[in-house]
Amino acid sequence: MDITNAQVQKIIELASLENELDMENITQLDISKALVSIEQKLNFFGTNINFDNQKDVQNILIVDDLELSIYQLNQLLKKIGVTPSVARNKEEALGELRKKSFNFILIDLFLPDSKDGIALIEEAVKLRSENQPDLNILIMSGTDDKSLIDECYRIGADGYIAKSEMWHTEILKYLNSAMKRKDNQEFSKSVEGKNIISYSVSKLNSKKLFDDLIVDINSSVLAGYKNVLLNLEQVSTFDPDNAYVFAEIYKICAGNSGLFAMVNPSDKIKDALSFAYLDGIIPLFYSIESAVKYVESKK
Repeated sequence: MDITNAQVQKIIELASLENELDMENITQLDISKALVSIEQKLNFFGTNINFDNQKDVQNILIVDDLELSIYQLNQLLKKIGVTPSVARNKEEALGELRKKSFNFILIDLFLPDSKDGIALIEEAVKLRSENQPDLNILIMSGTDDKSLIDECYRIGADGYIAKSEMWHTEILKYLNSAMKRKDNQEFSKSVEGKNIISYSVSKLNSKKLFDDLIVDINSSVLAGYKNVLLNLEQVSTFDPDNAYVFAEIYKICAGNSGLFAMVNPSDKIKDALSFAYLDGIIPLFYSIESAVKYVESKK
């Protein structure tokens, strides 16, 4: 696929080379120079994230029609020893999915418009139900259209990453978190309505779990689900020293003008909240339904 003039202009801008190059006569050498400059600027590609089960993220399919995004994602994944497959449109992506099984498919929603992106998600979900049960569908986009993001989740997408300043790092965190969830199955999530998502946890007893939960919740909030319900019905034991995890989730929601509520917390958790001076700030409920009604009444 040939790179467009608009994409060339964007590459040069990201590399901050507008004043060094003849913008009317950009050469292939100029583009290569710009890409190298961008890679050097993206030092966060070296972020220290330990992939305990790296073998399980080897099969990744990138679907994007922007060469710059493909380049950046390739460089990112090489840092963890992964060489992804690449497709630049819906048809190429379906061809790849039918040839082999993938652990992850990273889909840019606009290919070049959202209709192709939505159609690809639908086909990926269908293939997952037929013969690729391990396929995790992650959507990437710069859109702030909440209805489109909702549609992605409704169809069956597993996650959404906004193409903001640190979107590459967020993808790396998502991949790591998703593989840990697959191994441990310590929490699950469900969309409860517009702007509302619930998480159910089976235990709260390790820093790894806390980190994974916070990363996933942050991803959901950035995707527009700013109101988070945490269902603690299955959590029987809890160390008060770990109450900070609730404060972190509260800050994520509050920082995005959302609400954080807890469902079915044990007495130990309620005592921990009081000890941490969070009692009264985080509302407590005894059913998801009542928590949803409360959140909806605050809109």
